[in-house]
Amino acid sequence: MNNNEKSSQVILAGLEPLSRRSLLVSGARAAAAASALLSLPQQMLAADKIDGVPTGIKHLSEVEYRVLDKLRVVMLPTQKFSLPSSTQIPTMENVDAWVGKLNQRTRLLLTVGAQTLEYGSLYRFSRFSQMPDEKAAKHVHNWQTGNVVQRGVMTSLKMLLTLGYWQDLRTWPALQYDGPVSERWGIRTLGNAPLPR
Repeated sequence: MNNNEKSSQVILAGLEPLSRRSLLVSGARAAAAASALLSLPQQMLAADKIDGVPTGIKHLSEVEYRVLDKLRVVMLPTQKFSLPSSTQIPTMENVDAWVGKLNQRTRLLLTVGAQTLEYGSLYRFSRFSQMPDEKAAKHVHNWQTGNVVQRGVMTSLKMLLTLGYWQDLRTWPALQYDGPVSERWGIRTLGNAPLPR
């Protein structure tokens, strides 16, 4: 027996039990797995279109709304600290109003940051807004301690969300804050006065 015959026997050794039926079953499984992987982007895009944005939101896109709303749930555990609910306070409407005041460049950066957070975990077959709350909280923590881009995105989104929540007067008593002292003490505003020299 020469070397060519030996190598062909080694290659064919694992194929002896292969029958027509097992070949068809293996082929069907491979085709199903391939079609599932190929249809994944379509399912993600279809899921983007299904969710929608509430009618009161004018400036946030669907992706931005989903990401910020998930952050609201994860980062504002109001029941835990007996604070007013973040749905009772119009947090997302306040965030939407802040976003409407952003200049074009900052607005683009917000869009890129929200999309990066939303789709940055697709390698785990999960969008950020679809994660369970505990997994999303862990993901937020990982981004807060991650590389400089991740920390920057998370800081910006957190700042926008906390501004949207804490700007409401109903949240102030929990902090024992009763408003600006300038109003309470009757201090008149000087506008944009120059700094003293």
